[in-house]
Amino acid sequence: MTIGLDATLSRNSDVLYAPVGTEHAVMMSIEVGRYYGVNAVGTRIWELLETPMTVAQLCAHIREEFDVDAWTCETEVLKFVNDLIDNGIVYEAVV
Repeated sequence: MTIGLDATLSRNSDVLYAPVGTEHAVMMSIEVGRYYGVNAVGTRIWELLETPMTVAQLCAHIREEFDVDAWTCETEVLKFVNDLIDNGIVYEAVV
C-alpha cells in the first residue's frame, strides 16, 4: 500500500515501544513479530502520532523541528511511514 500526504495515520496500539538513549527507539510489532529501530526523526514521528494526523501535518512538524527542506521531508517521511504501515507499526486511519 502506498499512501499520500493527505492520508491520516494512527499508531497500532499493539506495538511495543521503548526509547533507547535520548534520540532513538525500538518498536516491536506483535502481529509481525519483528523489532524495528528508529532514529531521532522516526522517534519524533512516533511521538507525534499519539494523536492521529495526516502525513502533511507530520511533515510540517518535522520541518519545524529539524533542518530539512519540504521536498526532502515529504519524500523521506512518505517512504518511512509506508514502511511503518507495511510492518504493522501504524495504519491509515478512517476519518
